Amino acid sequence: MILRWCRRALVYVTSLGVRPGDDDTLRLQKTTFTAVSLFVCLVAPLWGAVYIYYGELLSGAIPSSYSVISAASLTQLKRSGAWPIFRWSQLLLIFVLPFALMLSLGGFIQGSAVMLWSFLAPLGALWSGTIKEAAGWFAAFAVGVAFSGVVDPYLTATNNLPEPVITTFFVMNAVTVAAIGFFVIAYFVGQKDRLIEVMRRNRELEEAYLQQEITLRQSERLATLGKLSAGVAHELNNPAAAAQRAVEQLQEKIITQQQTENEVTCLGLSRAELDALEPLAAQVDERARRPTFLDPLVRSDRERAMEDLLERAGVDNAWEISPALVSLGYEAKDLDELASSMRPEKFGGAMAALARRYTTQSLLLEVGQGAGRIIEIVKALKSYSYLDQAPKQSIDIHEGLDDTLVMLRSRLKAGIEVRRDYANDIPRIDAFGSELNQVWTNILDNAIDAMNGRGDIVLATRRSGPYVVVEITDSGPGIPPDILDTVFDPFVTTKPPGSGTGLGLNISHGIVQKHRGEIGVESSPGRTRFTVKLPIEAATRDPGRRAE
Repeated sequence: MILRWCRRALVYVTSLGVRPGDDDTLRLQKTTFTAVSLFVCLVAPLWGAVYIYYGELLSGAIPSSYSVISAASLTQLKRSGAWPIFRWSQLLLIFVLPFALMLSLGGFIQGSAVMLWSFLAPLGALWSGTIKEAAGWFAAFAVGVAFSGVVDPYLTATNNLPEPVITTFFVMNAVTVAAIGFFVIAYFVGQKDRLIEVMRRNRELEEAYLQQEITLRQSERLATLGKLSAGVAHELNNPAAAAQRAVEQLQEKIITQQQTENEVTCLGLSRAELDALEPLAAQVDERARRPTFLDPLVRSDRERAMEDLLERAGVDNAWEISPALVSLGYEAKDLDELASSMRPEKFGGAMAALARRYTTQSLLLEVGQGAGRIIEIVKALKSYSYLDQAPKQSIDIHEGLDDTLVMLRSRLKAGIEVRRDYANDIPRIDAFGSELNQVWTNILDNAIDAMNGRGDIVLATRRSGPYVVVEITDSGPGIPPDILDTVFDPFVTTKPPGSGTGLGLNISHGIVQKHRGEIGVESSPGRTRFTVKLPIEAATRDPGRRAE
């Protein structure tokens, strides 16, 4: 019961300076410092009683006074909680009173090494304060020892303690102070070992985090690549399939055209009939390159009227020829005069020749357009990824933006309108082209997703001092205000779960910083603008393409 009461009392007293906001380290420093002060406060009267017993009244009063002052300091600490005042007063008492006791006993030898207790002041400052403060107390201790050494020869030995008692005090003082010093040093060594262990674990966690971040960033790049690959595959498939269909039809049409032309040649048209037919034949190639686009209802009416005209003229396959003649831009009334100027049996063959020639020319143009489209996509893909080129080089910002639009064309649906507002004075810059294209891709891809297939995107460039400024604005619903300030942080996204990793803008931010540039965003409902500033440096040759 008594031990339990003593333990509770000790815990109570040593926790007087502890506050709820203190961390574990500060709590340990305060409780240990208070415990040592309490120990000295309790032992000091016994120490003083020994001196008084042997007739050293002044020397006995010094440790006793320390006990009284320390008890008053603990009481004040309990009332006010002023830890700094208590700590400073205890350090001062620990420093001053041992020197005073030594002097009262007659110097170094007679003082039984009691001055070593003053060394607890720098140790206490080191334990609960800073190295700079502890160094100040140590300097004061060194000065005190030097001063005691100077005055020691002039002191009168008045110590009446027996030699065994003096020896016991000497050993006790040396061992106790050394033990306390060892405890303090052992604590800091332990802290160092724990700190090294924490640093090691932090390095492991940092390496694991970096590895995870690299994996996630790679996943984001692969996801972007997957989207682009699907879009490119779609874009390539359409013109390739169209070209393939056109070639298959063309093979049949060329043979049919040759047969038709032979038939026309064998018709034996008169000079007047040839002269009437020649203007129409001359128009076929030009009108095939620029076909007439008609409303479906208008086309249907014209084809029906053309078919009736051909049937009246005795043409057997009027339903097959009439769509081609309408596509040439002819109406039934345009061919009435020609039908009346030619013999009926000649008119059908001539119309079939014109129709088949138009169809052949249209198919050839379709093949050429498909091949040209494939070449354009492949060129944009190579330029977008900067294949077979140095990682950093002089690039054209406008080309990068246009190539990115080509790569995203399959996602730019009919309801999304893209407008370019390019400045004329934009120079080439030294940059990592493929990485900047990833920035444009991430921003544009987010804009497309936000607008749900309907809205406007504006790409604008301008020069601002030593920077090229690129602004990408969309008419989407905007970024919620609660995440606008963190939009460039990792894993921040407004997309539904499974639709995005939240790393696209974070990666873009890192790429822009890598170029010593800046990226920012401003957003409100119906308008979101990303602004990218890139340094021009010394590369000012070959200005970018003109605004479209």
